[in-house]
Amino acid sequence: MGIIARQSLYNAAYTYIGIALGAVTTLFLYPYILEADQYGLTRILLSASIIGAQFAHLGIRNVVIRFFPLFKNPEKGHRGLLFIATIVPLAGFLAFSILVWIFRDSIIGFYADRSPLFVEFFYYILPITFFILYFEVLNSYLRSLRDSTTGSLVNEVILRVSIILLLCIYFTGWISFDLFILFFTICYGLQPILLFLALYQTGELKLSPRFSFMRTQLIRGMSSYGFYTLLGGLTTVIVWNVDIMMLGSMSGLEQTAVYAIAFYIGSVITVPQRAIDKIATPLIADYLQKKDWVQVEEIYKKSSLNQLIGGILILSLIWVNIDALLALLPEVYAGGRRVVLFIGLGKLFDMATGTNGSIIITSRYYKFDLFTNLLLVFFTISTNLLLIPNYGIVGAAIATMLSILAYNLIKFIFVWIKFSMQPFKLAALWALVFGSVAVFVALSLPALPLIMDVGVRSLSILLLFLLPVWWFELSPDINRLTARVLRLLF
Repeated sequence: MGIIARQSLYNAAYTYIGIALGAVTTLFLYPYILEADQYGLTRILLSASIIGAQFAHLGIRNVVIRFFPLFKNPEKGHRGLLFIATIVPLAGFLAFSILVWIFRDSIIGFYADRSPLFVEFFYYILPITFFILYFEVLNSYLRSLRDSTTGSLVNEVILRVSIILLLCIYFTGWISFDLFILFFTICYGLQPILLFLALYQTGELKLSPRFSFMRTQLIRGMSSYGFYTLLGGLTTVIVWNVDIMMLGSMSGLEQTAVYAIAFYIGSVITVPQRAIDKIATPLIADYLQKKDWVQVEEIYKKSSLNQLIGGILILSLIWVNIDALLALLPEVYAGGRRVVLFIGLGKLFDMATGTNGSIIITSRYYKFDLFTNLLLVFFTISTNLLLIPNYGIVGAAIATMLSILAYNLIKFIFVWIKFSMQPFKLAALWALVFGSVAVFVALSLPALPLIMDVGVRSLSILLLFLLPVWWFELSPDINRLTARVLRLLF
C-alpha cells in the first residue's frame, strides 16, 4: 500500500487542516455571525446543489475512474477523455436547469410556510450546482491520474479559508446578507477554476477530442456503466442529503441549522475514510481490471481496520467531550447532543465495512449498486417521514443511522458472497474492546474546570485506546505512519 499510505498521509493532513478550519467555521463563526435560519439556508442550498450535481454529471464522474485504464496514453492526451468529461456534464446541467424551472412552483410551495428565506434565494441552487458539478468531474480525472491530493487541498483547505474570510467580512457589516450569499456561491466557483489550473500546470489539460478511439462497443459500455452508476450515485446523494431537505420543510431552517452542526460534529470521524478512499478507489479499479484479487482483498481488509481504528479514536474523543463542545455554541444548538451520537455510530459502521462500495462500483457487478441504493432511498425517506414528525432532529439522526447500517450490511454480504472476501480481522474486535474501555473510564472521571476537563478526558482516551493499539500492533500501517510522523516531528 505504498502509494495509498503516502497519498493518504497527504490527504489526511489536508483533511485535518480542513477539519480544523471547518471546526472554527462551524463552532465559532457560523453560529455567532449568522442567524440560525440563515445558516440553515446555506445548508439547504448546498444539499440541493449536491443532489443536482450528482444528477447533472450523468455518470461521467464514475466513468472517468472506471475506464481511465483503457484511455490511458499520455502521448495522445489520454485519447480525449478529458474532453468527454467536460462536455457530457453540460447536457446534464441543462436538463437539471430545465427541471428546476418546470417544478419551481411546487418546490417553492413545499418550503414557503416554514422556510421562507429559502424561497427568496431559491435560484442560487443553479450556479452552486454548476460549480460543484465541475469540481467533482475534474477531481475524478485528477484522481485517475493518481493525484488525489490537489482536490483535497482545494476542497478541504482553500474553500474553507475562503468561507472564513467571507464570514469575517459579513461580520464587519461591509456587505448585506444578499451579497454574502452571492460571494458564498462564488467561493464554490473557485474550486473548478483551481483544478483547471492544476491540470494546465501539469500539462494534463488536454481537451482535444479523439473520436476515432470511441468504438461502438466502448461507447455502449461507458453509457451503460454511466447510467447505472448515475442512478446509484444519485440515490446515495439523495440519502445523505434528504434529511436536511426534509427538516427544512417539516421543522424549519432553525432546526435544520442545529441538525447540520450536530451532523458535522458526528461526521468528523470519517476523516480517515475520506483520506484512504480517494486513492484506494482508482487502485481497486486497476486491480479488478487485472483480476489481481490478492491486492483487492488486501486493500479491503486494511481499509476496514485502519478506518475503524481512526473512527473509534475520533468518535471517543468527541463523545467524552461533547458537553464541553456544545457549551461553546449558542444555547439554541444544545439540542444536538444525541444527534452527534447517532450520526457518529452510523458513520463508524460505514468505516468498519471498508471499501466494499468501491469494490462493487468498479467491478462487473456495478449494477447491484443501483439496487441497494434504490432500497436505501425508500428506507431513508420512509424512516425520516416516520421519525421527524415525532422526534424532530433526533428522529432524522436515527433514520440516517439505520439507513447506513442497512446499506452497508447489504453491501458487506454481497461482497462476501460474490468475491469470497470479508474485511474483518480479530484486531478489529480488540480495537472495539480498547475503545469501549477507554470511553467508559473517561466518562467515569469526575468533572473538572472546562479546559482541564477536556485535557484529562482526551488524554485518558489516548492512553487507554491509542497506546494499546500501537503497543499490540493491531495495524502495521498505523504503526508505520506513526513512526513516520514522529520522525518528521523529532
